Amino acid sequence: MTQSVDTGTNKLIAETEGAIGRIVFDNPERHNAITADMFAALAAVVDVYEEDPAIRVVVISGAGGRAFASGADIANLDSSRGPSREPSSADNRTSRGPAALGRLTKPLIAAVDGYCLGGGLLVALHADLLVATDRSQFGIPAARLGVGYPIEGVEQLVGRVGDANAALILMTGDRFSAEEAHRMGLAHSVVPADQLDHDVERLCSRLVANAPLTLRAVKLSIAAAAGRGDRQAALDAIADCWASEDFAEGRAAFQEHREPQFRGR
Repeated sequence: MTQSVDTGTNKLIAETEGAIGRIVFDNPERHNAITADMFAALAAVVDVYEEDPAIRVVVISGAGGRAFASGADIANLDSSRGPSREPSSADNRTSRGPAALGRLTKPLIAAVDGYCLGGGLLVALHADLLVATDRSQFGIPAARLGVGYPIEGVEQLVGRVGDANAALILMTGDRFSAEEAHRMGLAHSVVPADQLDHDVERLCSRLVANAPLTLRAVKLSIAAAAGRGDRQAALDAIADCWASEDFAEGRAAFQEHREPQFRGR
C-alpha cells in the first residue's frame, strides 16, 4: 500500500510503498526546476526515510516525462545564496540542498528521464545508481551563468567521471546525451523511456532482497574510500554486519539452499 509523506510543498512528492521510499520533483511546468522550498523539503524527507527501518531503498525521479530536474530555479538564485568562502565542517550535514542526500545511508537510485542539468545533476550525483532513458540530457551550465558550481558537486563529479570529463562538462557548459553520460560513467545504464519504471523496479527488488546492514556498510565504505566519508563509521558498519542476526540468517539460508530473509538487525 502506498502512503504519502507530508513535504510541506506540492512541488515535491514523497511516498512509501513497502520497503521503497520515493521522492518526485513535481514542477513540470518549469521542467522540475528546484526551488528553495523543494530543497528544504528534500532534506526533511531524507531524514524521515533514514530513520524509518522499513525503508530499504530510495528512488528519486521527476514528474512529467520531460525532465528529472532542470536545475535550481534561477528566480531563487542571487549572490547572497552562494556557497560560503569558509564553510564549516557541519555544512554538508545540515544542508537544506542536495548535500542533504549525503546523510542517507540507504541505497539511492536516480531514475532520470529528460533534462538533468545543473542543480538537478548535483542531486543525481548523490545517487548510488543512476538509470537514464535514451532521451535524457545531462549538463552543468554554471559557466554560462557566471556562477561557481559547489565544490562538493565538483568533488562528486570528478569521483564519478574523472577530472578530464569533469573539465569537459564544467568548462563547456554543454549538454551530453545519455549514451555519452554512460560512456563517462555518469549513468550506470540507459534504457528506452517506456522501460524505465520496469528496470528501476527490478533494481529495487534486487536491493531490497539483500542485507540492509551490508548495503549500509558498502555505501559508507565507498564514501570513505572516495574521501568524502568517515572511515570509522564505515569500520563500525562493517563490524555491525559480522555481529548481526542477518549474518546468521545469511549463513543458515546458504546451508539450507533457500533465499535469506533479512531484517536489518
